[in-house]
Amino acid sequence: MQLIKWLKILLPLSLLTGCGFNMTKVEINEQTFVFAMYVNKGPQDESVEVTISAPLPNRLTSGRQAGGKGGGDPYAMVTKSSTTVQDALHLIQRDLSRRFDFSHTKVVVVGKSYAEAGLADLMDWLQREPTTNMSIYIMVAPGDAKKVAELTPVFEQMPSEVLTRFADQHNMITTNLKDCLYAESANQGYALTYLSAGMKPMVADQEKLEPWAGIQGTALFRKHKLVATLPMKESLAVSWGVNELKAPLYTVSWNDGKASVFLISTSSSKSVRMVSGHPVFTIKLKGTGDVVYKKNQKQLDTLQAKEIIEHELNDQIASYLRKALHTSQRVGADILQLGMLVDWNYPDHWQQVRSNWPDYYKNEVEIQVDADIKVRNFGAILKSKLK
Repeated sequence: MQLIKWLKILLPLSLLTGCGFNMTKVEINEQTFVFAMYVNKGPQDESVEVTISAPLPNRLTSGRQAGGKGGGDPYAMVTKSSTTVQDALHLIQRDLSRRFDFSHTKVVVVGKSYAEAGLADLMDWLQREPTTNMSIYIMVAPGDAKKVAELTPVFEQMPSEVLTRFADQHNMITTNLKDCLYAESANQGYALTYLSAGMKPMVADQEKLEPWAGIQGTALFRKHKLVATLPMKESLAVSWGVNELKAPLYTVSWNDGKASVFLISTSSSKSVRMVSGHPVFTIKLKGTGDVVYKKNQKQLDTLQAKEIIEHELNDQIASYLRKALHTSQRVGADILQLGMLVDWNYPDHWQQVRSNWPDYYKNEVEIQVDADIKVRNFGAILKSKLK
């Protein structure tokens, strides 16, 4: 009994040893937390250029102005080139005084030429690196990925935070590492956010031109290779189709009228049925919104006006998604993962077509799009009480 009593006392204490007794761990002040990676084709054939972005703790003070240049940037960027991603990172590590840690990496941006050549090597390394997580966002830059890294973080401290906000706000499709690997394992395609990069005058800096980044559409991938890009309007429809879009604004015109509708709720659903031995998919987009602007004030806020706006909205949004899906079929990239519906509902048929799904999706699949957007109200129009 005395032995049991002492065990009850000592056992909890043994769990409070702290990090000093665990020699397999690395102290936090000996680590470099990589927040973002930028990957391009290297200067030599069959080479890759890797850039890491990591915060500098001694400059991350609460009193610093976001994006300010007074005391230097609160982050560091290091670039190396080699034959593989791992080799390039090894060269970077050799020049650093701290060890890498990718557990805080939020985003990986790839240059367009690298994406066209294929992301297979990068995806392989991301899976093998033990400190990475499956929630890393993958994005595509229009040219050199480092140009995106040079953006001016006006409202944040680091460019990586800006890119992460793009994804978190659901302004465009948000695809992470897990989504890419899942789609590729099922022999289907996926879509990544396609960024823009350039120079823009900063009002806070007397209209001085500064690097700027934004979103211009989506990039379509098949077998980890960039095969096409979509413009903004079609990209928004794709985001809606995968339930990623939040609070979009659409403007429609008819005869001498014009109206803008802010959608407060959006949703989508997908279904499949077999017709003459081939799958026919139906994509339904639903939404509810308010009219926030109407040009023709002489036209009363009547039921007829409401029906006109809804009709124009449904036609416009459905046409955008049809164009996007037509492009995806043309390049054989099943970006909505419609093949999974076949797997769930018709597993025998899926076993027959899975190995050749990209070509089957391109030539044998029919996709129907149905939009059902309702206008909830016209909002309030203030009228002067003075006569």
